[in-house]
Amino acid sequence: MKHAKHLYALLALVASAPAWAIQAPAAQAPAAKAEVKQATTLGVGDAAPALSVAKWVKGQPIEKLEKGKVYMVEFWATWCGPCITSMPHISELQKKYADQGFVAIGVTSTDTRGNTLEKVEKMVADKGDTMGYTVAWDKERATNDAFMRAAEQGGIPCSFLVDREGKIAYIGHPMNIDKVLEQVIAGKHDIAKLKAEAAAAKIAEQKASAMQQALGQKIQAKDWDGVATVCDEMAALGGEFVEQGAMIKFQIMLYQAKDAARVAAAAKSALEGACKDSGNALNAMAWMMCEDRHKVAGLDYALAVKIAERASTLAEGKDPQVLDTLARAHFKKGDLAKAIEIQKQAVALDASLKPTLDEYEAAAKK
Repeated sequence: MKHAKHLYALLALVASAPAWAIQAPAAQAPAAKAEVKQATTLGVGDAAPALSVAKWVKGQPIEKLEKGKVYMVEFWATWCGPCITSMPHISELQKKYADQGFVAIGVTSTDTRGNTLEKVEKMVADKGDTMGYTVAWDKERATNDAFMRAAEQGGIPCSFLVDREGKIAYIGHPMNIDKVLEQVIAGKHDIAKLKAEAAAAKIAEQKASAMQQALGQKIQAKDWDGVATVCDEMAALGGEFVEQGAMIKFQIMLYQAKDAARVAAAAKSALEGACKDSGNALNAMAWMMCEDRHKVAGLDYALAVKIAERASTLAEGKDPQVLDTLARAHFKKGDLAKAIEIQKQAVALDASLKPTLDEYEAAAKK
């Protein structure tokens, strides 16, 4: 996918923002709803609340969450970029598991950032099969209160996975739901274990939030050793923070420290450890090394090639975007013949990459 190269492009570029944030901030409810009392805390293992829907924008109306079916209740808005990015993936999941009783429901509502029913209806119509799942307009944010507010979730997109017994098995970003969803669909999940893991993840998130402030201070002070230490501590939290800590350290060394030796050390560490099995992370890392905007002298493009080769191996050589990255790494390294060879493979899979091949061939003629 074309966005894969830039999957981490928003991480670590601004010290004042959470470096690991992948969710768009949730808009505040209208003033009239400000006095709604906080519902009982909702978490993994609890019974899923009922839906309150004013209008079913797409799909058949769902009167209630039925036992025996698996539901994803996903909260989104028209202004939310990450929500839009997630739509094709949710559609793929709906198509993949439809005949096994899976129903994805995108829930949205009025907010202070301009989300309206009219805009929702237009987007749903424009997206077509890209939103190949049920879409609901919340009834006075009642569903949002029952799920999001009760679960103390402050960002979107946010999805709630409901198993066949009506219990919540997952709360989080829809792009990270696949593993748990597969288990739930197969009836092989352990709800008690998932609850314990969710509790541990929440504690890790709280610790990571505190680390954000420390990271910002280290960046402002240009204390790059301190930055590395904080990122390593973040990775030590486990779970999703392992990869994120490694990627944040890499990007800070590349875009802010602008130190080739530190970039190489961070990249090697990620390649051999936290990101060794993450094709998206490795592809993003190699591509960022090959960009011109960082203006870091003396980068090791042979290392960029090695990273991109690993990403291509993980993709079985079938992802044109990864091949495009690998070709760029060879180009930056100075091996034009290899860059052209690999770019031809990328073009064979995605014709839109032809201009880059033309660039390499023109450079070879000179």
